[in-house]
Amino acid sequence: MSIKILSDFDGVWTNQAFEAEHVKLYVATEAARLAEIDAERARADFQHFERAVKSTPERFGWAPDGRITAYVDEDPFCEPNSITSYIDSERSDPRTHVYREAILDSGFATLTAFGDHCFHAATHSFRREHPPALVPRAVLSLEALRRAGAEIVVVSNSPPEKIIGWFREAGVDAGERANHALRVRGSAGKFLLGPKGDWITVGGRKIVVDRPRYEKVIEEERPELVVGDVFSLDLALPHVMRTQGHPAAPRELVLRRHGHTPSWVLDTRADGAIDRIIDDVADLLAVVERRRDTQRR
Repeated sequence: MSIKILSDFDGVWTNQAFEAEHVKLYVATEAARLAEIDAERARADFQHFERAVKSTPERFGWAPDGRITAYVDEDPFCEPNSITSYIDSERSDPRTHVYREAILDSGFATLTAFGDHCFHAATHSFRREHPPALVPRAVLSLEALRRAGAEIVVVSNSPPEKIIGWFREAGVDAGERANHALRVRGSAGKFLLGPKGDWITVGGRKIVVDRPRYEKVIEEERPELVVGDVFSLDLALPHVMRTQGHPAAPRELVLRRHGHTPSWVLDTRADGAIDRIIDDVADLLAVVERRRDTQRR
């Protein structure tokens, strides 16, 4: 019997820290250029902004519409957006003024628009300049999972061409159609929040679970397992769907742990929402085999 896995991409199948650092550096470099500030001063300023953001992580994160969709301590990709949010909101910090004014005067309507521009430009340049950052055992793990009867669907906010390109360069038959060994659903919009704004509290954090585009993906795929490394983006909604008895909800939620994974997620497994924690994609094979043995009983 086939077991369908709905898996995130960045942070599960990739080592995203280097790419996230590239994005963060791009934001600082662009802001310094617009503000006509030398590199040494800008580096010190942005290190200060980063320390300030990380000292109160419950206040900052990826907030494309003003509502936090994932917290800064959940994912290094959230750090650049959080820093631009800090520059925009912390009027009492004298270091923010020159950057804020320069960015707005350059034609960006908001600091969020600037952050989004930098993110897309930086990730595109990273893909041009660096080889695919798949984890070392990615291909072997995919092959083992398929032999064990797993169907893997990668569902990510990243564009499909990035995901497909990285896997194909590694020798994996990836594509958007069902005839590929690895099916990809990119640009999934897990971060897009709906108008109802339904939310839950986990570890003292408010997490909005009204994510209509992601919910539609889950309803269409009806996975057995959902795997992700960012609780807010990947696992919070399927957790709520499962507790509500939604027919498309997964049976098992798996968190890919990193050194940066926050204690408010790990210490209680997100208040019991997470079933299993893995440290490598290779660990998924044991999860699938255990699931398959349960089905046979």
